Amino acid sequence: MTASNFERMTRAELLKYVLQNPQDTEAFHKYVDLLRASPNRITISPDKIDTELPKLLREN
Repeated sequence: MTASNFERMTRAELLKYVLQNPQDTEAFHKYVDLLRASPNRITISPDKIDTELPKLLREN
C-alpha cells in the first residue's frame, strides 16, 4: 500500500487495514495521525486516567 491509498480510505477502512496488516508501520502512523486530528479527540493526563476515564466511559 502507498500513502496515497491511505489518503483515500475512510478511518474505518484504514483501521481494518491496520488490524489486518500489523507489520505496515506506514499505515499505522497514518491512522494515528487521523486520530490525533479528530475534532472530538479527548485527552487525559496519566495522573488523572484512573478518575477521568471511568467518567467518560459512563457518558458514552
